[in-house]
Amino acid sequence: MKKYILSLILLTYSLTSLAQTYTIDVKVKGITDSLAYLASYTGKDLLLVDTAVVRKDGSFTFTKDNLPHGVYAIVASMNPPKYFDFLLNETKVSLETSLDRLTKDMVVKKSKENKLFFDYVSFLSKSTELKKPLLTQREEFRKVNDSKKIEEIEKKIYEIDISVTEYQKNLVRDNKDMFIGKLINMSLEIEIPKPSTKVEDTATFNYEYYKNHYWDNVDLSDDRLGKSALFFNQMQKYFMDIIPQVPDTIIKRADIFLNQLKPNGSMMKSAIEFLAYAHVKTKLMGMESVYVHVCDNYILNGRSAWIPKDKIEKIRPKVNKMRPVLIGKVAPNLILADTTEKNWINLHKDMKAEYTLLVFWSDECGHCKTEIPKYKKLYDSIKANTDIDFDVFAVGTIIDNDGWRKFINENDLTWTNVSDFRDMRESPDQYILSGKTDLRSINYRNSYDVYVTPIAFLLDKDNKIIAKQFDPTQLQKLLDFEIAKKKKAEEENKQ
Repeated sequence: MKKYILSLILLTYSLTSLAQTYTIDVKVKGITDSLAYLASYTGKDLLLVDTAVVRKDGSFTFTKDNLPHGVYAIVASMNPPKYFDFLLNETKVSLETSLDRLTKDMVVKKSKENKLFFDYVSFLSKSTELKKPLLTQREEFRKVNDSKKIEEIEKKIYEIDISVTEYQKNLVRDNKDMFIGKLINMSLEIEIPKPSTKVEDTATFNYEYYKNHYWDNVDLSDDRLGKSALFFNQMQKYFMDIIPQVPDTIIKRADIFLNQLKPNGSMMKSAIEFLAYAHVKTKLMGMESVYVHVCDNYILNGRSAWIPKDKIEKIRPKVNKMRPVLIGKVAPNLILADTTEKNWINLHKDMKAEYTLLVFWSDECGHCKTEIPKYKKLYDSIKANTDIDFDVFAVGTIIDNDGWRKFINENDLTWTNVSDFRDMRESPDQYILSGKTDLRSINYRNSYDVYVTPIAFLLDKDNKIIAKQFDPTQLQKLLDFEIAKKKKAEEENKQ
């Protein structure tokens, strides 16, 4: 028993000795709020992690165990929001400033890293102030097209920029093993060398080098860098501006990037959140493929251990719906009845065209009533003026079909029109058991995630999804692009 108690005491002592307590003493002259806040960066956003009571003299203290190192913020006022960033990489930090000049009046009482950090912030601020009048003057001289004055001013601006870069490089060189050195190094642009051999296109060489070496200045093994807005900004620039906005390219680069990060670390957390949602928000065609890939390979399989299981299970049904109708997938088959409710049309077997427009629409949808006639006009033009092998499989989404049939007749929609109907929805078994249709076709709203209309897909001759979520104007461009791509491939095969 004594041996057990001794072991327990030793274990408790060992765990206690591993814990680190961080003390952050701050004094802000002119502060009026009764509480101050310690905030941590999650991506580009600040998350409040602790509060402190403000004393009469404007001082307050945060004392907290085991804080992950990184860039944090002290929020000195909530209304209006006033805060400043600082580095947390030492167990004791002491800072003093004033509310109206949080960074300009900053005095670092204790913390070597923050002394370097705020000296750097001050230098940047002074450089920005020097540039402001020059930028204004440059715009004025541009208005009168005074090229000589513009050149003189741009030389001065360039000199200021060079001084900033030199300051950054010196700071990195002298503190390369410290957090401040790695943080500033992350903000430095990649230096592109001259080609070692002759190249046909220098611009292409420079782009490829920049793209492939973009992360050279970032220590991806140092997870402290992940807790900064700068890391988020670097990801945004790389994945949204540098990398071509093509789903397969983004996915390939994302995998390479993510596999260099510490599992479940700050960088990984920030990267997963960014890559899962950033491209979907752009509304660019096909970008949901990136979302599905990140979810499948980094979230739903348990690799993102920090995400609560209940949240993961909320994501799973959404991803399961999206996955079958991604660009590049074979469109789920549909077997639905035409306007007679007796003839059944099979999307995969009966539609033989090289290109098929699959469109879901409703006669009760105002936008559909505008868009469907536009598709019809394009359809007629293609049939009359081109040799493009093109057809339309149009699915009505209203169960009561009288209005649907009326709209078809009034607008002369001579393509393939199909829909479900009330008896099919209420007594599906008789249609399934008789072999007329199947359960997936009856549940096409789930198969194709049809909850708003119109929704359009362009399919090739093998029913593979070429494009989705486009309008009639974009459809013509898509067809032209696909035909041009096909001709180019045929010419290359002949050579």
